[in-house]
Amino acid sequence: MVRLEHVSKSFAAVRAVDDVSLDIKKAAITILTGADGAGKSTLFRMLVGLVKKDRGAILLNGEEIGDDYSRITSICGYMPERFSLYTDLSVEENMDFFAAIQQVPPARRRELKQRLLARTGMEPFRRRRAGDLSGGMKQKLALSTILLSSPELIILDEPTTGVDPLSRIEFFAIIEALKNEGKTIVMSTPYLAEAEKGDYVVFVKNGRVMLQDALASLRDSFPARLFRILPRGNVFEAMRAAAAIPGLESSAYMRGKFIQYLQTGSENLGRLIPHLEMIEEKPGLEDMYIYYERRQ
Repeated sequence: MVRLEHVSKSFAAVRAVDDVSLDIKKAAITILTGADGAGKSTLFRMLVGLVKKDRGAILLNGEEIGDDYSRITSICGYMPERFSLYTDLSVEENMDFFAAIQQVPPARRRELKQRLLARTGMEPFRRRRAGDLSGGMKQKLALSTILLSSPELIILDEPTTGVDPLSRIEFFAIIEALKNEGKTIVMSTPYLAEAEKGDYVVFVKNGRVMLQDALASLRDSFPARLFRILPRGNVFEAMRAAAAIPGLESSAYMRGKFIQYLQTGSENLGRLIPHLEMIEEKPGLEDMYIYYERRQ
């Protein structure tokens, strides 16, 4: 649906986005993940024209948009990381206000508002001041306000940061339902466990795309085996010892009381770590990110 080709953006001497090309597939969830400062927010701001790119092209349905960002914004709902609700207005009043800005007809507004309040579980709180809502409720209200325009493309910049675990589950249930209705969703998150909920994953580091693919393909093509090792004695001392073993220094890392080891060759060097237990596991996105990040 949307494609970025060799897009770059600098702020003075800082290259925030560096020659990025990526695809946002129609009727799917694409998740950009990476550390804070990786360039995810700048990419989104360029997509909707809030930041002007230095070079590169943005295409919508195969056609370059040039400087006409209205072609994207007219079909897009954009929820920035810090979405500004009016804290002195109620949930319902906020929705009415944003619907008026988006020029949603009154009859359509009433229908959509009722449907969105029910979908997000906000109906019992429709008269509560936005300032009195929990973090998760605020994010669900923010999402509802951008859905009032019935967008085809939904852009969400770290929508679950600072949100409690239950609200995250509820939020992703809403996102999955929107995808099933044919909506195209692209979102960012610093949480790699959340990125596993996407159909397509994009690893971003220092303004560049390290890797992008369908989640299933990333798993199927991952070139390393993962072992979870419970070391004898202190895990910190075991990790220091492992770092001195050639081939282990870049393939082992700590996770809680365990050492994770990514075997890339034919020999399992993890056996050189004195251990009580060694179990092979399926790698998650966090393990994949560490693997590709270290090889960069």
